[in-house]
Amino acid sequence: MGTEDKKLITSIKRATILSGIGMGLLLGIIMGLSTSEVVKTIFGVLAGLMGAFLGFDKRSYAGMEASEYEKEKYNTLFTAMRAGWFGLAVVFGILSGMLIRTQEIFELSVAKRVTQWTKAGYDPDYARKLVTYKIFAIDPNTGELGPVTEVQKAGMAALFNAEDRASLCGAIDTDNWNNDWQTAKDALLELKNEPLTKLVAAIEFNVPEDQRFDFLKALRILVCEMKMKTTRFCELGSDISKWQENEDTSPIANEVERLNPANQKRMMDVLSSMVCQLEKD
Repeated sequence: MGTEDKKLITSIKRATILSGIGMGLLLGIIMGLSTSEVVKTIFGVLAGLMGAFLGFDKRSYAGMEASEYEKEKYNTLFTAMRAGWFGLAVVFGILSGMLIRTQEIFELSVAKRVTQWTKAGYDPDYARKLVTYKIFAIDPNTGELGPVTEVQKAGMAALFNAEDRASLCGAIDTDNWNNDWQTAKDALLELKNEPLTKLVAAIEFNVPEDQRFDFLKALRILVCEMKMKTTRFCELGSDISKWQENEDTSPIANEVERLNPANQKRMMDVLSSMVCQLEKD
């Protein structure tokens, strides 16, 4: 084999590897970003292309001349290389897509969205309602999940599904309880969520009644963040200073700081236990 032939084969190998990696990353990242309905659509479109792209077909080498056999041998090698790198790239792409989706890398946090609306001149409570409705499709008047509108779809990260983010985020709506603690307590206990039930008891024991609704508003920001993305609040433990350093947990930590030291400790212990349980679930 001459020098030029070797260079050509080397170039084809590189192109084969790059094509496998490129197609694998494309498919893998889309799969990682997608909800199940989108994945089905994508596979329906791409399934017919995979066989042709990877080059798998049955070959018979019987009766081939030496030159033709040599050509087919290299074709088989290139196909195997393309398929191998394609598989590795798909795995890497899926993991990368899942990381982007669960960490909301290209999305603003709920707290930052509320700050944007507040800086635009809206009342903080109304700003929270706007953000809740836009992101989660939760009716701010009822706290129930409604149909996702085209405006909401435009504001969501591509391919994200908001329906599974609603439960606690939609249920903890202080505007529905008219500043009546008993009404709020009954509504929260009806959710039959064990960590939340323990928190309600802790609030009643440790938080003065005139501060409870400020605490619940901060709690909603916390649980909405936990529903939007994968969080690691459990790693913060019960150290209030660490909670204050995190933009997602600082609102509720600042409310806890208003309490006396003994009540602060009890509330941080309960909050830490709650977020650990919610993240585990």
